[in-house]
Amino acid sequence: MSSTSSGGHPSTGAGHKRGVSEASGLLQSMEVEAYVSSNESSPAGTYKSMRQSLRPLPQPPTTSQLQDPRGYVRAGSVDSNRPPQLDGAAYTKVSLERQPGHIRSNTLTRVDSVTLHSTSRSHHVHGHSYSYSRAPMVVTTPDLQTLQKSSTSHLRTLSRLTQDDATGDFSIGSPAEQVTGLHGRRRLQRTSSTRASDGTASMNIGRVGGWNGGIWMDKQRQFLQAYEYLCHIGEAKEWIEDIIQKPIPPIVQLEEALRDGVTLAEIVQALNPGRTFRIFRHPKLQFRHSDNIALFFRFLADMELPELFRFELIDLYEKKNIPKVIYCVHALSWLLYRKGVVDFRIGNLVGQLEFEHHELEEMQKGLDQAGVSMPSFSGMSANFGAEPEPEPEPVESEEDRIQRELQENEVVILELQAQIRGAVVRMRLGDTMQALWDSEDRLIDLQARIRGEWAREVFGYRIGMRRFAVNLQRMARGFLVRRRERRREDWWKGREADVVVLQSLIRANKARAKVQMIKTVIRREDHGVRELQASIRGALLRKRVIEQVEETKDVEGTVEGLQAAIRGTLARRGLYADRQMLERERPVIIRLQAAVRGALLRQHVVSKQAKLKSLAGLWRALQALARGTTKREELKFLREQLKRHEAQSVKLQAAIRGALVRGEVEATRKELAAHEESVRVLQAKARGALFRRNFTADLNLLKAQEAGVTKLQAFARGCLLRKHNSSFLSELKSHIPEITQLQALSRAMLLRTEVEVLLAQLEKDEDIVIQLQAAVRGQLVRKDFSEKQRFFKENMEKVVKIQSFVRGRLQGEAYKSLTSGKNPPVGTIKGFVHLLNDSDFDFDEEIEFERLRKTVVQHVRQNELAEQYIDQLDIKIALLVKNKITLDEVVKHQRHFGGHASSLLNNTDMSSKDPFDLKALNKNSRKKLEHYQQLFFVLQTQPQYLARLFKRVREQATVEKDCKRIETLMMGLFGYAQKRREEYYLLKLIARSIKEEVDGCATVQDYIRGNFFWAKLLQGYIRSPRDRKFMRDLLGPLIRENIIENQELDLESDPLQIYRSIINNEELRTGRRSRRPLDITREEAIRDPETRETFVHHLQDLRDIVDQFLAALEDLLHKMPYGIRFIAQQTLEALIARFPHEKQHHMLQIVGHWIWKSYLQPALVQPETWGIVEKGLAPLQKRNLGEVGKLIQQVAVGRLFGGESLFLQPLNNYVTEAIKRVGEIWHSLISVREAEAQFDIDEFNDLYARQKPTLYIKMADIFAIHQLVAGEIPHICPNKDDLLRELVHELGNAKSNEDEMSGVSSAEIRLQLNPKLHDVEDPDADIKALFMETKRCILYIIRVQSGANLMEILVKPITMEDEERWHSLLHEEFSGGRKRGAYSDAYALTDITSMSYSELKRTALENIVMLEKAGRITRHNHYQDLLNDIAVDIRTKHRRRIQRQRELEGVKATLGNLDEKTLWLDQQLKSYNDYIEQAMVTLQNKKGKKRFLVPFTKQYNHVRELQRSGRVPKFGSFKYSARALADKGVLVSYKGYTERQYDKINLTMSSDEVGVFFVEGSMGSIQIPGASAQVPLDDLLQAQFCNQQFMNLFESALRLNVNLFLHLIFRKFYRDE
Repeated sequence: MSSTSSGGHPSTGAGHKRGVSEASGLLQSMEVEAYVSSNESSPAGTYKSMRQSLRPLPQPPTTSQLQDPRGYVRAGSVDSNRPPQLDGAAYTKVSLERQPGHIRSNTLTRVDSVTLHSTSRSHHVHGHSYSYSRAPMVVTTPDLQTLQKSSTSHLRTLSRLTQDDATGDFSIGSPAEQVTGLHGRRRLQRTSSTRASDGTASMNIGRVGGWNGGIWMDKQRQFLQAYEYLCHIGEAKEWIEDIIQKPIPPIVQLEEALRDGVTLAEIVQALNPGRTFRIFRHPKLQFRHSDNIALFFRFLADMELPELFRFELIDLYEKKNIPKVIYCVHALSWLLYRKGVVDFRIGNLVGQLEFEHHELEEMQKGLDQAGVSMPSFSGMSANFGAEPEPEPEPVESEEDRIQRELQENEVVILELQAQIRGAVVRMRLGDTMQALWDSEDRLIDLQARIRGEWAREVFGYRIGMRRFAVNLQRMARGFLVRRRERRREDWWKGREADVVVLQSLIRANKARAKVQMIKTVIRREDHGVRELQASIRGALLRKRVIEQVEETKDVEGTVEGLQAAIRGTLARRGLYADRQMLERERPVIIRLQAAVRGALLRQHVVSKQAKLKSLAGLWRALQALARGTTKREELKFLREQLKRHEAQSVKLQAAIRGALVRGEVEATRKELAAHEESVRVLQAKARGALFRRNFTADLNLLKAQEAGVTKLQAFARGCLLRKHNSSFLSELKSHIPEITQLQALSRAMLLRTEVEVLLAQLEKDEDIVIQLQAAVRGQLVRKDFSEKQRFFKENMEKVVKIQSFVRGRLQGEAYKSLTSGKNPPVGTIKGFVHLLNDSDFDFDEEIEFERLRKTVVQHVRQNELAEQYIDQLDIKIALLVKNKITLDEVVKHQRHFGGHASSLLNNTDMSSKDPFDLKALNKNSRKKLEHYQQLFFVLQTQPQYLARLFKRVREQATVEKDCKRIETLMMGLFGYAQKRREEYYLLKLIARSIKEEVDGCATVQDYIRGNFFWAKLLQGYIRSPRDRKFMRDLLGPLIRENIIENQELDLESDPLQIYRSIINNEELRTGRRSRRPLDITREEAIRDPETRETFVHHLQDLRDIVDQFLAALEDLLHKMPYGIRFIAQQTLEALIARFPHEKQHHMLQIVGHWIWKSYLQPALVQPETWGIVEKGLAPLQKRNLGEVGKLIQQVAVGRLFGGESLFLQPLNNYVTEAIKRVGEIWHSLISVREAEAQFDIDEFNDLYARQKPTLYIKMADIFAIHQLVAGEIPHICPNKDDLLRELVHELGNAKSNEDEMSGVSSAEIRLQLNPKLHDVEDPDADIKALFMETKRCILYIIRVQSGANLMEILVKPITMEDEERWHSLLHEEFSGGRKRGAYSDAYALTDITSMSYSELKRTALENIVMLEKAGRITRHNHYQDLLNDIAVDIRTKHRRRIQRQRELEGVKATLGNLDEKTLWLDQQLKSYNDYIEQAMVTLQNKKGKKRFLVPFTKQYNHVRELQRSGRVPKFGSFKYSARALADKGVLVSYKGYTERQYDKINLTMSSDEVGVFFVEGSMGSIQIPGASAQVPLDDLLQAQFCNQQFMNLFESALRLNVNLFLHLIFRKFYRDE
């Protein structure tokens, strides 16, 4: 049976499955048609669908007859188990090739009307059967492409979305997705999938570029942490329920339920059934619930759970860190399972639980507000060494195997079925199309009529529906607005009481704050008011007493005697009379007493009787109550008796009522029986009238609804027909296997017959057919190729856009994995390798940077040479001045003592008394000076040396006296931080010392308990005037107003002491012993009302003072000195780096406590030592400050008052608030800028500074620092080639230096610190260079070969194609141009351009093995560390460019400063040269008085000879015999001549140029060969400075004494008299 029956129902299946024929598709089509109601029909949509079906599809032609598996053809098989699917369009059309001899008209065919989710309906017009399809209105791709040029932005966006393959997400799959009343308008709603309602959501799972698929993960990722945390809570909940065998609150409420600790205590009780624990249970959270948590803590300690997994009390009780509690429960479950206490582990529910969106949102918000880090639940099994249970491997059944094989070959099966169906359908389609083309005119006329009718119906329907929808929406909007306003009004009315209460609370809070402020002011002024009142009362009392004293002062003596006598007489007389009277009346008195007692007794009895009479009414009322109670008991008994007979009473009453009713009914019947005929006639008339009226109304109504009735009848007939067809299809469905088999046999038989006939016909012309087929296939292929080429050329811009979009999307995903992924794959690294290459701009910038750096180094070297030359000039000037003084001294000695000059100059003190004077001529002393200057410069600028020394001092447990000495030396070395530079380097030293000590601590507690030397150094630093001024500003007003001026203030917090103080005050006030017990406990003392009231006042005062302190600290925080804030910041960074697993706020709390303990507390407790107060404090005032410090100490520590401070626990609420407040203060305190920016100092500062850093230090301190550093040099400098070790070696022994310079004054000397340039090598430089070179090789390897991971690429064999790619890559990278490869600026160990690819891989593998031995990488992760480091380089490339730009700017600024210094040095050098030249010219030109030459002497003849020859030197010439110079000590020896020949040898000294002297030797009038030399004065001075005794001239033949020769030159050429 064919699927194309006369009914014309097309198939809507999406695929084909085994054993299912086209009959099922027919059945499914009928079911869909029956399901869709008539109200959903859209004739306009169907008409537009017909029009669109005739347009060509915008897709390249294909030669394959196989349709898209998601497309639908007329004869397609149906997979009843697979939902219909869409891919971007509402329907799929089948293109038909035009057959020869037939005309293709613009008519609707059966095939063209096939759409997805369509409903086919048959109409019979003029005896012809036609079918139409109904589908939603769609716009095809060509129409959308034309919108790209639209001026409307929304239409351009719609066109772009169609090009991005995202239009499928905008299709309307169900009526629920449309706006009510607007057909075809999509409803905008916030859902994860717009097509989940019609079962097509599965189509969008794997689609790239879906409308919501790309951002779904971004929407859900924000709650991923909350979801996993809730799953972990659920795991803990199940485990706890299994332990305690009882249910606990739900997951979202479990955090709050755990706070009282009852559940945790029940866990302990369940795990210890043999013991009974006291569990505090109360519905309201109290502090006593902490006992339950403490019980759980003890159980954790018994189980030996590591501290890492435990939580603190406040983490649970105050909800500070609830995730840590859940983490602890998980850890406990694993620990108990490992120890065998329980036989089951905690489960894994991640991915198995579902939560509401608001639950996830609230939990995520809570986690964000808490700001705690989420523990790692995933590594719990590894921490406890538990092996995961192996999951059972699934067993594949026979059905699963068949299903799997069918799914694997589904495409092949679908292709086979499609080809078979296509062949059969095409054969029958020709006949069908022939019949349709024969009836083309009639079909056109019929279609026109149908379209006209449908258009009228649609327009009428749309107008009506639009009007109805507008009215409905208007009423709905009005109703919604009114309901919303009414609800809002009702809500506010319902909350009126709450609003009133809230307003009252606000007003009350303001009033309480005002009252509290007034009380605080009154308490502050309480002492003054009391003093004023006491003064007034004392003055009045003294006035009255003075008046009385004045009145009685005159008669004092007389009155006293008289009064005494009178009082004595009267007293004796009265006493005697009383005794006599009493003796006489004794009997009467006894009787009187008896009568009185009887009267009193009778009076008492009478009063009792009167009271009884007054209570008579009460007695009567009591009796009435008794009687009423008795009566009610009787009545109750009666009711019980009646209740027992209730059934009988009811029956009796029913019988009575029934008899009465029956009597009335019987009477009514009798009356009706008498008028029976008339009643019948009346009823008949009434029924007739009602029937006629109803019939007329129905008839009119039917006439008015005639069209509707006709349509209803048509629908009814259609329903009956569909029901008949459905029953027929059901019968066919029951015989599907037989029909399928019959169809298959029939098709096979017909096909075989046709094929046999065809083969028989073609067998004769087989060769021709083969050639013809080849030609046809070639022509078709060429045609298809040209068609595709034309199509792609026409749509080239769209193809490029699609390709760029896809590439951009893929590139974005890859870059996202590179930047945020933990282990990026090889492919991602390969795709972004080009980012490491340097562009032309980078290359130019790098060259510029290197050039500037080279220029900076050259300038630094030039400046150093200039400085050295200036120093030499300075020495030269000093030598000139010194030699001039020496010349004067020689002349003076010669005049007074006479004798040989050598005896005077040999022992002359040629050095300064202070060897550290810059004018010193002692070379050894100056050399020591330079070394000490370099030593102190290195110790200042390289903090690692002194930091190691401080650590060594602590490790050796150095005594306090020596530590104090070292502290003094260090503060002196840094000039007590009085200057900007010294303060900067001192802070750097303390920060480095902190880092050294923190790195040496194993735990945080080790650091907290440590006694470090840097803390002592810091104490000396913070005693500066600026810190004292800050303390005065911070604590001065607080202590002065609250402690000193308020003398009545007492902050005692011990109830017992307060109680005893009250007793003492009471005894002092009354002068009597107090009745209160003295020896009582504190609990009994606090129960005393007065003690309790005083205790509360003390706590309030204490809280107010601490609050004022915190407020003052917040206000003056910006004035706190930079040094202490910088040290706090560096301490926090060092702790976080050393202990990364600790919580950051805990580290900040440790730093804050250190600031309080080391900086603020000493000044608060001892203000007199910090200069905050001018005089000492009284003991009570010191005790008050101690109480204030105690409370602030508790806040700084971050803990509440516990059992040790039981009576301070009422302040815990304030302490909790203050802890948060102080945390914010600490956070603001450490927020400071870098020290370089604060002090405006960088690494080049000392190089271009005009004034060198100076240091004033004592000689004893110099040698002490030298000895201290030299004694610990192995620990300070582990490296043998260290710069400091070299300096210490050059300085030698400190003791010997001290002995050598023992004569130097002990006063302070001034040193100018000089840097000693030294190339410090990194010990890991080789490994770093090897690592860099390996990364460079790896980058080229992964660009040539591909693989899943790096190890797979490295072991992959090399092919010829790899070598070719390698050579092309080398040609691309290194063949000319200025573009450089990755890591080209690094030091290259090998030249990869001369290597083959195999050599490159071998080199990379060798390097990797070396790096693996060094511990830098491991093969366990396939050398992923290399790829991770390359990814970091790619991510930080831009940051490196920015850093290089900053370095470039810094180098330019440094170069500018160096240029300024160069100009300054040039000016100074010029001034030095001018001074020296002018001095020497002046000295040589100042001849003084012209000396008289003795005639006929050697000098006279020499001058006469020079004058005759015209060769007189400008500055003179002197001629001496060798004997004369030898006698003076100037001439030491002359090789080749004996002393006897000295008389014949003459030496001539002349000067024709400033500072240059010519020495010539002659024998008689003949010049001695080679006896001529030019001696600059600079050489002579330099030789003298270097302590050279002799110098050689005439090719080392002539040897002269330097000092005496220099003395002779100064005497002859520089004399001034």
